Amino acid sequence: MMRCLALAQAWQDVGGSVTFAIREAPLAIKQRLIAEGFSIIRTAGTPGSAADAGSTAALAHKLGARWIVVDGDRFEASFLERLRSPGLRILLMDDFAGRKSFPADLVVNPNLGFKRERYRDKVPDHALLLGSSYVFLRREFGSLRGKRVFPKTGNRILVTLGGSDPENLAPKIARTLAEIPEYEITLVAGPGYTHTIESPLQANRNIRIVRNPPNMPALMARADIAIIAGGGTLWELLYMGCAVLSYSRNEVQQQIVDELAARDATHDMGATKKFKPTALVSAVAGIANSKSRRMKMSKIGRQVLDGLGTVRILRAMSDAGVETNVVTMMPVVSSERSQFLNMARNHFLELDSSFVPRDDWKQQYFDTIQANRQFFLRWILHNGDKAGFILFGTEKHRFLPRKTGMIYELYIAPEFRKRGIARACAAQAIAELQNLGPTKIQLEVMEGNTAAVALWKSLQFLKVSERYVLAGGVR
Repeated sequence: MMRCLALAQAWQDVGGSVTFAIREAPLAIKQRLIAEGFSIIRTAGTPGSAADAGSTAALAHKLGARWIVVDGDRFEASFLERLRSPGLRILLMDDFAGRKSFPADLVVNPNLGFKRERYRDKVPDHALLLGSSYVFLRREFGSLRGKRVFPKTGNRILVTLGGSDPENLAPKIARTLAEIPEYEITLVAGPGYTHTIESPLQANRNIRIVRNPPNMPALMARADIAIIAGGGTLWELLYMGCAVLSYSRNEVQQQIVDELAARDATHDMGATKKFKPTALVSAVAGIANSKSRRMKMSKIGRQVLDGLGTVRILRAMSDAGVETNVVTMMPVVSSERSQFLNMARNHFLELDSSFVPRDDWKQQYFDTIQANRQFFLRWILHNGDKAGFILFGTEKHRFLPRKTGMIYELYIAPEFRKRGIARACAAQAIAELQNLGPTKIQLEVMEGNTAAVALWKSLQFLKVSERYVLAGGVR
């Protein structure tokens, strides 16, 4: 469900509407879908049946949908064939390459270890999107992928075994690790978790239990180590740069973990059904006590995926007949220093034609931003291309225990202007700042910048003061 949500968010961001046609889902999932502006319609009949296919196709036509996205092994080739009708395109999310045929316009398998030969004579090359370049990440992950801090000892441990944890393994892992008093354990019970967590575990001071957390990326960003069981959570943690120990529930998950472990991106814990407490304690200690290993795992993990999977999928959908205008934000990293400074120089030259970068600006501007965890420096991406940058963050009130959200800079390169990009990324930045709980959000506009004034007024900003600078500078 979470990868469908990621694609739905991306479709929504380009101005599309999304309806989820589902037979059943946990209440928390339904509540989230509604909160994000998606419609939900309960399907009739057995999922994957002929009746289900017929009613789904009829619903799609009634809604005027252009695409039907199908995710689930129960939806066999016969179901996909029945969905086919004029004016409808099908995108299939696949994990096992086990169907006899793939009657879909696009087939997406983001897993590692699959070769195109597995789909040979079943899916045309242009319709197959294969590998980690197409991993689905929800929009909230893009805004929280910042610089990671590596303490000497990694004692903050996140335990999350999927939305439902069918083996109820997470409490066993938490109970085992809680015997080490230095560890701070966060146990996540997902939206589909129906097991009872024992009272002694709830009372343990080393364990914090979080049920269906609204901000999973924040928990991942805080954790030094995560213990999971494959799935979409694995990709999310790699993207966030967290050291991962992963169990596996099936052959595909084991295949993915094997390949990532061979790259030193993860630590393979084997099958969930073969859980061994002693092996867990040993593996966690080895990673917790090695800062260099955690740093290495983080670096390699972040190299596995760049977070642009949904952008690439929308591009493929565009090639299949749907126009897209995807605006996303990605953190500017240290290796992009020169590229950022060149773009920033262009920005300041447009604001002031007499601007000349001094040595302190060249040497300190970027480094100061990167060193302050209250600043968020993002590339603005348009369909995956760097179209500009935005700098925002929070500041403490001078005299009171409050904080203010600040938007410092917003720049769109000339060739990308008049496409609604500035407004889209500004809205994303405002939403991110609002989640940080400021008492207000403010910004400054250079005198004469009428385009910027119009943009911010359209986003409900009001002029409340004027700023004056001493002419001629300070002698």
